[in-house]
Amino acid sequence: MILAIDPGKEKCGVALMSENGNVLSRRVVPRQELSLSIIDHVASNRINSIVIGAGHFGSEVETELKKRGLSTEINFVSEKDSTWQAKKLYWQQNPPKGWRRLFPTSFLSPPIPIDGYAAEIIGLRYLKLL
Repeated sequence: MILAIDPGKEKCGVALMSENGNVLSRRVVPRQELSLSIIDHVASNRINSIVIGAGHFGSEVETELKKRGLSTEINFVSEKDSTWQAKKLYWQQNPPKGWRRLFPTSFLSPPIPIDGYAAEIIGLRYLKLL
């Protein structure tokens, strides 16, 4: 199992994934609760690796986790275009309905925060499935 994280200033996406890329859970966590959430995930699942988006906030997340004594392997993966790809992934998995289906999805905004989908993109990049 891997735990993929899209780190942000105020909220972070977290995706728990199997080694073959299947998403077991995906959620958005407030930034101040991230390290406790990760510790809980590691304790309750067999996490082999943590994958963090290599943006500005990624190193801060790594520092927080190490301060809490987390010994799980931490890897960094590029975050480049992950938000755009997350939006595309959201619409692939949740096709628009009603009048929204008449517009290209590139013009639509998802009705929920897509940080969890961005974490999934980061996990798929780590697994070299994207």
